[in-house]
Amino acid sequence: MWTESLTSSFQSIMAALKLNIYVCLYNLHLKILLPKISKHKPIRIMFYVNNLSMWKGDKLLDLLKKDDRFEPFAVSYLYSYHSTKENTECEQELSSHFSSLGVRYFSGFDFIRNKNISISEFKPDIIFFPQPYINYRSAIPLNALLSYIPYGFSIEDSKKFHNSLYQNVCWKYFVTNQLQKELKTKYNINHGVNVVVSGDPLADYFFDGHTPSSDSWPINNPQIKRIIWAPHHSITPQDWLNYSNFLEIADDMLNLAKEYNDKAQFVFKPHPMLKDKLYKLDSWGVEKTDSYFDAWKSLPNCNSAEGNYVDLFMSSDAMIHDCSAFTAEYLYVNKPVMYLTKEERMESFNQFANECFKVHYHGSSISDIKNFIDNVIKGIDPLADERTKLIKEQLRPKGNETVAGTIYKELCKIFE
Repeated sequence: MWTESLTSSFQSIMAALKLNIYVCLYNLHLKILLPKISKHKPIRIMFYVNNLSMWKGDKLLDLLKKDDRFEPFAVSYLYSYHSTKENTECEQELSSHFSSLGVRYFSGFDFIRNKNISISEFKPDIIFFPQPYINYRSAIPLNALLSYIPYGFSIEDSKKFHNSLYQNVCWKYFVTNQLQKELKTKYNINHGVNVVVSGDPLADYFFDGHTPSSDSWPINNPQIKRIIWAPHHSITPQDWLNYSNFLEIADDMLNLAKEYNDKAQFVFKPHPMLKDKLYKLDSWGVEKTDSYFDAWKSLPNCNSAEGNYVDLFMSSDAMIHDCSAFTAEYLYVNKPVMYLTKEERMESFNQFANECFKVHYHGSSISDIKNFIDNVIKGIDPLADERTKLIKEQLRPKGNETVAGTIYKELCKIFE
């Protein structure tokens, strides 16, 4: 037993040492690379995108497209462990979205070889990777600057979420709030010297004054309350986060939707990774998973939604979820929201997440959920004032500057 422990400790020490050496070497390289790229005309900015639901960069693209010093484009980054069907659907969705924006889009995935195409083929000067905690070591080119914009709020206070290679070697690493910067300073090898507090890019979408579409809702009647159920993908004990109780309540939630057919309507909004997890689960598999997802579209008061969710949130009356980012993001619309909990599951929340969690209603059983739905239907919302205060103090952008505008100005500093 002690030899295994010693071996594990030695491996951890060696891994940390390698990471430290790589970060030091890359940051020395950055000092040479930065002035070279600043002279390129235009500077090619590549946005690596793995699914539309996590993409939050449209507002930034609007600003970059108007500046002829930059040439923004999007490239798909898909997962080889996902099914061909899922990756094909994701590719089509991304292609359609960026084409509608007038932004050049390239397929970055080789379906024949089932792997992503080398980044060097796209000749980027700046690369935005989609997630910060994936090990991109083999994919990071030495002739491009690396950046990151938040795809959602990070609610975990844990080193493993804050000290990846990518986070340490970014030229510009944007975060949602000051607390996130403090966590990077605390945990990262580089002490967060590359971190910029920009705010959450998603905030720009909620406060831009547009009228939301209500296409996702099957019943056009304001008396029939609109409720989202958004389960997370972490359905097994092996998952890092182990948030979700989906497996325990999946069938009951469908039955609940049937029970409230004349009082409420529901949209099933699963995490983009949930379907693939269920496909590979022995107790579910492809046939049962597809049948379950289809069931949410077959009921007269129900629907399912994937992809962009801003209008879905804005047009809803309430949400039930166990997703990390939604703990903050749904608060933008200032509607009643319920967090489905697991025993002892809140210990890893950071300070900001705990504040957001306090303005949620909490429950773990179907009876708890029914009580929440009944209150939504009756208009009972005792947390309304506390929720409004938190939104004003910590979520709503300050002043006239947009989050996209803040990020854009930071990118322009490359010319200084």
